[in-house]
Amino acid sequence: MKRIIMAAAGAALMAGCSASNDADADGNGEVSIKEAAKQAEAQGLRPEPGLYKATITMTGIEIPGMPPEMAGHGAGLTTTSEYCLTEEDVAKGYEEMMKRGQNGECSYERFRLAGGEIDAVMVCKTPEGTARMEMAGTATPTTSDFTAKMAMNFDGAGEGTMSFAAKHERIGDCKVK
Repeated sequence: MKRIIMAAAGAALMAGCSASNDADADGNGEVSIKEAAKQAEAQGLRPEPGLYKATITMTGIEIPGMPPEMAGHGAGLTTTSEYCLTEEDVAKGYEEMMKRGQNGECSYERFRLAGGEIDAVMVCKTPEGTARMEMAGTATPTTSDFTAKMAMNFDGAGEGTMSFAAKHERIGDCKVK
C-alpha cells in the first residue's frame, strides 16, 4: 500500500508540470501512463532536476468492521523521504519517470492538468486487489501539493478508504556520489 501512495505522489509531481486537459488520446476511456507522459512532453515542460523532499500525511482511514475506538487511528501520521531527480531521469521523459515504483501495474481513468491544477484518478492492481485513487491539487516544475483518497480491499476486511495529503518540493541539488 505504501508503494502505491509513493507511486501516486511521484506521478503527480512528474506530471504536474503539464498544462493540458484530457490525455486519453486513443479514446478508450483509460489514460495510460504512456498517454499521460506524451501529454506532458508535448507541453515542453519538465520537472527541474534536483533533490526533492516528499512529505506524506495520512488524513483518514475507514475500514469495514473497524472498532469505534480505532476511529481516526493513523490520522496525522507523517512520513518524509528524499529522492533525487537527475538530468538523466528528466531526459528519459515523463513516461519512464511516471512508471517509477509502479511496475506497469497502474493506469489512469482520468488525467487532467490545467493551469497547474491536478485532477486525476489512478487505478493500480495490487496483490490485495484493485486500488483506485482520486487526486487533486497543484504543481509547478519544483513542487506539488495534493490530496488523495484511495479505495481498496483491506486484507479481506472489505472495501475501505484511506486519505492523505502529499507535498513534494525541490530542496537543492542532488548530492554527488
